[in-house]
Amino acid sequence: MLSVVLALMFLLCHSQSFAAINQFTGNWKNADPNTRGLTTLVISGTGNNLRLHAWGKCHPQDCDWGEVQAFAYAPNVSSPLDASAQAVTAVFSTGFSQTLVIVRPFGLNRLRAEVYTRFTDGSNRSNYSETYTFNRQFQLMPIQPIQPIQPVQPVQPVQPIQPIRPIFPIQPVLPQVQEDCLSFNPATTTVRNIDGRWTIVDGNHLMFNFNDKKMEALQALKIIKYYRMNSSCFVGRPDPSFTYLLVNGQAPQGSMPGEDCVSFNPNTIQVQNIGGRWKIVDGSHWVFDFGDKESEARTAFAIIRKYGFTCVGYVGRPYASFIYLRK
Repeated sequence: MLSVVLALMFLLCHSQSFAAINQFTGNWKNADPNTRGLTTLVISGTGNNLRLHAWGKCHPQDCDWGEVQAFAYAPNVSSPLDASAQAVTAVFSTGFSQTLVIVRPFGLNRLRAEVYTRFTDGSNRSNYSETYTFNRQFQLMPIQPIQPIQPVQPVQPVQPIQPIRPIFPIQPVLPQVQEDCLSFNPATTTVRNIDGRWTIVDGNHLMFNFNDKKMEALQALKIIKYYRMNSSCFVGRPDPSFTYLLVNGQAPQGSMPGEDCVSFNPNTIQVQNIGGRWKIVDGSHWVFDFGDKESEARTAFAIIRKYGFTCVGYVGRPYASFIYLRK
């Protein structure tokens, strides 16, 4: 705790920007959509009663760090806190680390967050710091000036109607694949119990959450290391309808003994609407279900075709906690 206090005093002494407390309160998103650290901040309350809620990068959805008490700082003891706050701080603690977050103004509707993580589990890992820029959400855009009305153009003479040509059926067009992937190191990936939830992590990056299912977390880690998977990819974040893992940008290949994997033919799969739900099917076999998300179903279809996946693997059926694809 002493190290946290000293770091806080040093950073606040070097702060130069003063701001009203309402420049801190609100919803904030990390300016880097591919960050592996803090993704979202919510600051609420008044100068003497502030709360800070934080989320960090996680799979399949961001991990909730929780909401803690926050503290605002004025430039001196006589300055009104609500009108001249220059920084806000909060401390988040887990079973293995303590993280100090210092937030300061960084221009109009922007914040700079400095994050200092200190490990408390005796693991001999180095303490480290990170800096992020956040943009305020739901920022109103300036009203554009009204364009002058253009004069009405004279009506062109009507051209004779051409005979109607026969209509040919429209062929479905595959969407352009724009992949959303995060890299990690399978050699340093491990299973850790964080606040009662078994989680696959790579350093401070929380990747897959298994709640109380320790054996399923260990089986998923075994699969990641067997195939040497090093990229986790998504369709439809922040609530992805389809996930897959890659090995150096390619589909995992081989067959791990004892795995639960169902084969399909990537050359015969189709996207179909069945009972109002969009699905990828292989004949009469339903492979993936996307609900009402047609565009995500077609993106996943293009990705399966691109990598030539032939098998979908599960850990923990019938309610799988981990799904992967391979050739």
